[in-house]
Amino acid sequence: MDAAEGIHEGNERFKQAVREADNVALPLLYTRGAQILPPNGETVRDSESIAEFWRAFFDLGITEARPVTHEVIPMGEYALEVGEYSVLSHDEVVDRGKIMVLWKHEDGVWKMHRDTWNSSVPLPET
Repeated sequence: MDAAEGIHEGNERFKQAVREADNVALPLLYTRGAQILPPNGETVRDSESIAEFWRAFFDLGITEARPVTHEVIPMGEYALEVGEYSVLSHDEVVDRGKIMVLWKHEDGVWKMHRDTWNSSVPLPET
């Protein structure tokens, strides 16, 4: 399976896990050495911390995530995905922005190795 197809399948599994609020399945979509690099937060490492990160995400009322891949740059056992995302809470878009995910082919499956994003929504005026 090529990188683009593997990333598409990985994103489909990710969207399903978010719809089901399955913080147990989500860490399985990441490599053993994965890191989540969230905006305005510390780096998240290891399966337990990744599960906790997504549990907190669901506690915010998030019910759906929609990544859209614009570009896949294959690099051997790695591939870089560049795209956009939207995050919803009960059919209302609560955030949208850009993603950059480094995927790694591990155990015969493409998994997220480095996961980062930033919002395109302007900060509220103070």
